Amino acid sequence: MRKINIANDARRDAEVAFGNKGHKETIVYKTTTGSTGRNERRLKATMPTTEAALLEAYGDALAEALVTGDPEVDMERIGLKLEGLKKVYITPQQKVAYGVSLNEHVYLPDGTEKEVRPDSTTTANIALEGVPLRWTGKLIPKDKAMRMFMFKRSYQVQHINGLTFDFLYDMAKKLAEADALMLVGGGAKGNEPLVMSNGGTPYRAFLEGRVNGESYALILRLTNLELKEIPTK
Repeated sequence: MRKINIANDARRDAEVAFGNKGHKETIVYKTTTGSTGRNERRLKATMPTTEAALLEAYGDALAEALVTGDPEVDMERIGLKLEGLKKVYITPQQKVAYGVSLNEHVYLPDGTEKEVRPDSTTTANIALEGVPLRWTGKLIPKDKAMRMFMFKRSYQVQHINGLTFDFLYDMAKKLAEADALMLVGGGAKGNEPLVMSNGGTPYRAFLEGRVNGESYALILRLTNLELKEIPTK
């Protein structure tokens, strides 16, 4: 489990653990012979057999070529097992690109491109020494939050000893009684989005609390997508 420094509504902070709760798959896939199935990566297509490459090679005669032959299938490579893969960027001419500059495209709710800006390098801010994640005081009812945001990741915040159990239980209880999510922020002022790792995506973060008797669940929910109604003309 990873460590995170988090503060409550009284600005008292503690170092606790967080991580994904593992889900054990209960379905077992079997082949017709009774052996256990397994997942593998296999080559589906090669660069010369992509749609763009075929259109460039055959032009208007592509349909006829597909009927009379199999130019879309690389008979020698298709189905090969893939291991040790690395990500590379390619040019429109399907050549390896070097010195790539990444841009971020910002879109309006109706799909119109609003802005193109250079992709910035981010630094993790969830485990900065002496800088805990802070409650902003902004509560959003759960039913409203579910309609406002698309949550992409969830982590369970967990205690590491008896003192942090009481600390997190109290937080979870307050949020459960309010039936709301609490917006939390990072950085010295507690108003920055959360970045989970260097180079990672900035996320708006919310805490959700659940309590059942002496048990609790404190869930950190992350989103970078706000749902907005498309204005009608």
